[in-house]
Amino acid sequence: MITALVKKVFNGKDNSHSGRLKAIRKLPRDGAQKELGRLLFDTCVDHALSFIKEEHSKTESLFSGLHKHKLFHEIVAINFWLVDKKFSRSNQSLIDEIHNLYSLAYGKSAESIDGPDSLKDRYKIYHDSWNDVTGYQDQFGSRATEFIFGDVNAVPVEQTSFWIISHAHEALKTFSDIKRSCHNLTA
Repeated sequence: MITALVKKVFNGKDNSHSGRLKAIRKLPRDGAQKELGRLLFDTCVDHALSFIKEEHSKTESLFSGLHKHKLFHEIVAINFWLVDKKFSRSNQSLIDEIHNLYSLAYGKSAESIDGPDSLKDRYKIYHDSWNDVTGYQDQFGSRATEFIFGDVNAVPVEQTSFWIISHAHEALKTFSDIKRSCHNLTA
């Protein structure tokens, strides 16, 4: 909040989500699509960074011993998948823009996820393990734990799954709010 206020004072712009969404809605459709893709990308990165910061600040966290770089890229992939889940039926170009920004920003530094094809493979696995009907997401949490830790026998999967699923639900709420706010751009 303070950062957004400082940016607004120095830039003369409101860089908060709501400020960016207002600005996006005023743009012509093509420009709005591109800016919405940037907002979604930034939101995915911000959510991943928040997860890592929170988990690495807790000494008892199972994630605190992991290399931040690898954890970051997998949590970003989860967030990208959630955007794909929320927007792909109505607007594939947003997902393409996010993948493009990811490639530009991180290039080869993504150790476990290389390019859009690998991301799309990840999305299929996550989609197949996510259950919207029952709300039972343990299989999704288990698969994400497997990607993050490698050997699931080395960690208590129930605990890691809980935190991953909690993160996914919170991120999904954010993406739902963004989609609702820009419904005319995503249809």
